Amino acid sequence: MLPCNSMLPFGNNGDGTAIERIVTIVTPQDAFLAAFSLHPAGVAVITGNLDDGTPVGFTATSLASFSASPPRATVNIAQHASSYPALAMGKRVILHFLSSDQVGVSRIMAGDFVQRFAGDHWSPGFGGLPQIHGVRAALLATVVAVTEVGDNATIVFDISDGETHADYPPLVYVDRRYHRVGEIVSD
Repeated sequence: MLPCNSMLPFGNNGDGTAIERIVTIVTPQDAFLAAFSLHPAGVAVITGNLDDGTPVGFTATSLASFSASPPRATVNIAQHASSYPALAMGKRVILHFLSSDQVGVSRIMAGDFVQRFAGDHWSPGFGGLPQIHGVRAALLATVVAVTEVGDNATIVFDISDGETHADYPPLVYVDRRYHRVGEIVSD
Protein backbone atom coordinates (compact mmCIF):
# COMPACT_ATOMS: atom_id res chain seq x y z
CA MET A 1 0.00 0.00 0.00
CA LEU A 2 1.28 3.46 -0.84
CA PRO A 3 1.91 5.88 2.02
CA CYS A 4 -0.70 8.63 2.34
CA ASN A 5 1.42 11.29 0.60
CA SER A 6 3.40 9.59 -2.13
CA MET A 7 5.26 10.90 -5.13
CA LEU A 8 3.96 9.21 -8.26
CA PRO A 9 5.48 9.48 -11.73
CA PHE A 10 3.54 11.78 -14.05
CA GLY A 11 4.87 11.49 -17.59
CA ASN A 12 8.21 12.95 -18.60
CA ASN A 13 9.74 16.26 -19.56
CA GLY A 14 10.63 15.13 -23.08
CA ASP A 15 14.25 14.72 -22.00
CA GLY A 16 13.67 11.42 -20.20
CA THR A 17 13.42 12.92 -16.71
CA ALA A 18 10.26 12.13 -14.79
CA ILE A 19 7.68 14.69 -13.76
CA GLU A 20 6.28 13.85 -10.35
CA ARG A 21 3.22 15.02 -8.46
CA ILE A 22 2.04 14.44 -4.93
CA VAL A 23 -1.03 12.24 -4.62
CA THR A 24 -2.85 11.81 -1.32
CA ILE A 25 -4.42 8.37 -1.01
CA VAL A 26 -6.99 8.22 1.79
CA THR A 27 -9.27 5.26 1.00
CA PRO A 28 -9.32 2.31 -1.40
CA GLN A 29 -11.92 4.23 -3.45
CA ASP A 30 -9.58 7.26 -3.64
CA ALA A 31 -6.77 4.98 -4.81
CA PHE A 32 -9.08 3.36 -7.39
CA LEU A 33 -10.32 6.69 -8.75
CA ALA A 34 -6.81 8.17 -8.88
CA ALA A 35 -5.32 5.13 -10.62
CA PHE A 36 -8.07 4.80 -13.23
CA SER A 37 -8.10 8.53 -13.95
CA LEU A 38 -4.45 8.07 -14.99
CA HIS A 39 -5.17 5.00 -17.12
CA PRO A 40 -5.81 5.96 -20.78
CA ALA A 41 -8.92 4.51 -22.38
CA GLY A 42 -10.46 4.71 -25.80
CA VAL A 43 -13.79 6.50 -25.98
CA ALA A 44 -16.77 4.59 -27.37
CA VAL A 45 -20.50 5.05 -27.68
CA ILE A 46 -22.87 2.08 -27.39
CA THR A 47 -26.31 2.51 -28.98
CA GLY A 48 -29.41 0.36 -29.16
CA ASN A 49 -33.18 0.53 -29.01
CA LEU A 50 -35.59 -0.02 -26.16
CA ASP A 51 -38.43 -2.49 -26.77
CA ASP A 52 -40.67 0.35 -28.00
CA GLY A 53 -38.03 1.44 -30.55
CA THR A 54 -36.78 4.46 -28.60
CA PRO A 55 -33.06 4.98 -29.33
CA VAL A 56 -30.73 4.84 -26.34
CA GLY A 57 -27.00 5.10 -25.96
CA PHE A 58 -24.14 6.06 -23.69
CA THR A 59 -20.47 7.01 -23.71
CA ALA A 60 -18.16 4.29 -22.40
CA THR A 61 -14.46 4.06 -21.66
CA SER A 62 -14.80 0.46 -20.47
CA LEU A 63 -15.31 -1.11 -23.92
CA ALA A 64 -12.72 -3.87 -24.33
CA SER A 65 -11.98 -6.85 -26.52
CA PHE A 66 -12.92 -10.19 -24.98
CA SER A 67 -11.87 -12.74 -27.61
CA ALA A 68 -10.80 -12.74 -31.25
CA SER A 69 -12.28 -16.13 -32.08
CA PRO A 70 -15.19 -15.84 -31.85
CA PRO A 71 -15.07 -12.03 -32.01
CA ARG A 72 -16.42 -10.71 -28.71
CA ALA A 73 -16.25 -7.50 -26.69
CA THR A 74 -17.32 -6.36 -23.22
CA VAL A 75 -18.55 -3.17 -21.60
CA ASN A 76 -19.46 -2.24 -18.04
CA ILE A 77 -22.57 -0.26 -17.10
CA ALA A 78 -24.57 0.70 -14.01
CA GLN A 79 -27.85 -1.21 -13.79
CA HIS A 80 -29.72 2.04 -13.07
CA ALA A 81 -28.44 3.64 -16.33
CA SER A 82 -31.11 4.66 -18.83
CA SER A 83 -29.52 2.48 -21.54
CA TYR A 84 -29.29 -0.67 -19.44
CA PRO A 85 -32.64 -2.14 -20.63
CA ALA A 86 -31.30 -2.12 -24.21
CA LEU A 87 -28.48 -4.47 -23.13
CA ALA A 88 -30.60 -7.53 -22.26
CA MET A 89 -29.76 -10.99 -23.60
CA GLY A 90 -30.24 -11.24 -27.37
CA LYS A 91 -30.48 -7.46 -27.93
CA ARG A 92 -28.58 -5.98 -30.87
CA VAL A 93 -26.47 -2.86 -30.47
CA ILE A 94 -23.79 -0.89 -32.27
CA LEU A 95 -20.37 -0.36 -30.67
CA HIS A 96 -18.90 2.94 -31.94
CA PHE A 97 -15.21 3.80 -31.55
CA LEU A 98 -15.00 7.61 -31.56
CA SER A 99 -12.52 9.62 -33.61
CA SER A 100 -10.52 12.49 -32.13
CA ASP A 101 -12.85 15.16 -33.51
CA GLN A 102 -15.89 13.70 -31.69
CA VAL A 103 -15.46 15.14 -28.20
CA GLY A 104 -18.83 16.86 -28.66
CA VAL A 105 -20.53 13.57 -29.53
CA SER A 106 -18.97 11.93 -26.47
CA ARG A 107 -20.29 14.70 -24.24
CA ILE A 108 -23.77 14.57 -25.80
CA MET A 109 -23.98 10.80 -25.30
CA ALA A 110 -22.76 11.14 -21.69
CA GLY A 111 -25.20 13.95 -20.95
CA ASP A 112 -28.93 14.27 -20.41
CA PHE A 113 -30.76 11.16 -21.64
CA VAL A 114 -33.44 13.27 -23.36
CA GLN A 115 -30.84 15.18 -25.43
CA ARG A 116 -28.65 12.27 -26.59
CA PHE A 117 -30.41 11.85 -29.93
CA ALA A 118 -31.24 15.50 -30.58
CA GLY A 119 -29.13 16.62 -33.53
CA ASP A 120 -27.63 15.27 -36.72
CA HIS A 121 -24.73 13.24 -35.22
CA TRP A 122 -26.66 9.99 -35.84
CA SER A 123 -29.21 8.29 -38.06
CA PRO A 124 -30.85 4.85 -38.23
CA GLY A 125 -28.16 2.39 -39.29
CA PHE A 126 -27.60 -1.37 -39.14
CA GLY A 127 -31.03 -2.97 -38.66
CA GLY A 128 -32.65 0.32 -37.63
CA LEU A 129 -30.25 0.80 -34.72
CA PRO A 130 -29.02 4.33 -33.98
CA GLN A 131 -25.66 4.80 -35.71
CA ILE A 132 -23.25 7.63 -34.88
CA HIS A 133 -21.69 9.39 -37.91
CA GLY A 134 -17.95 9.89 -38.46
CA VAL A 135 -16.66 7.20 -36.11
CA ARG A 136 -13.33 5.39 -36.38
CA ALA A 137 -15.11 2.01 -36.28
CA ALA A 138 -18.61 0.62 -35.79
CA LEU A 139 -19.41 -2.99 -34.88
CA LEU A 140 -22.82 -4.63 -34.99
CA ALA A 141 -23.13 -6.77 -31.88
CA THR A 142 -25.55 -9.01 -30.00
CA VAL A 143 -25.65 -9.36 -26.21
CA VAL A 144 -24.69 -12.94 -25.28
CA ALA A 145 -24.02 -12.59 -21.54
CA VAL A 146 -24.96 -10.24 -18.71
CA THR A 147 -23.17 -10.58 -15.39
CA GLU A 148 -24.63 -8.42 -12.63
CA VAL A 149 -22.37 -7.58 -9.69
CA GLY A 150 -23.72 -5.22 -7.06
CA ASP A 151 -25.30 -2.23 -8.81
CA ASN A 152 -23.31 -2.75 -12.02
CA ALA A 153 -23.07 -5.25 -14.86
CA THR A 154 -20.60 -6.53 -17.42
CA ILE A 155 -22.11 -7.14 -20.84
CA VAL A 156 -20.53 -9.53 -23.38
CA PHE A 157 -21.26 -9.04 -27.09
CA ASP A 158 -20.83 -11.30 -30.14
CA ILE A 159 -19.71 -9.24 -33.14
CA SER A 160 -21.47 -10.01 -36.42
CA ASP A 161 -20.51 -7.15 -38.77
CA GLY A 162 -18.69 -3.86 -38.86
CA GLU A 163 -16.76 -1.16 -40.62
CA THR A 164 -13.53 0.64 -39.83
CA HIS A 165 -11.89 3.90 -40.85
CA ALA A 166 -8.27 3.57 -39.74
CA ASP A 167 -7.39 6.99 -41.17
CA TYR A 168 -9.55 8.67 -38.47
CA PRO A 169 -7.40 9.28 -35.37
CA PRO A 170 -8.78 7.81 -32.10
CA LEU A 171 -10.23 9.74 -29.16
CA VAL A 172 -8.67 8.87 -25.78
CA TYR A 173 -9.69 9.82 -22.25
CA VAL A 174 -7.10 10.14 -19.46
CA ASP A 175 -6.62 12.34 -16.40
CA ARG A 176 -10.28 13.41 -16.75
CA ARG A 177 -9.63 15.02 -20.15
CA TYR A 178 -9.92 14.09 -23.81
CA HIS A 179 -6.74 13.57 -25.84
CA ARG A 180 -5.55 12.73 -29.33
CA VAL A 181 -3.02 9.93 -29.63
CA GLY A 182 0.49 11.34 -29.96
CA GLU A 183 3.66 10.09 -31.52
CA ILE A 184 4.58 6.44 -31.80
CA VAL A 185 7.12 5.36 -29.18
CA SER A 186 9.72 3.05 -30.68
CA ASP A 187 10.00 -0.42 -29.19
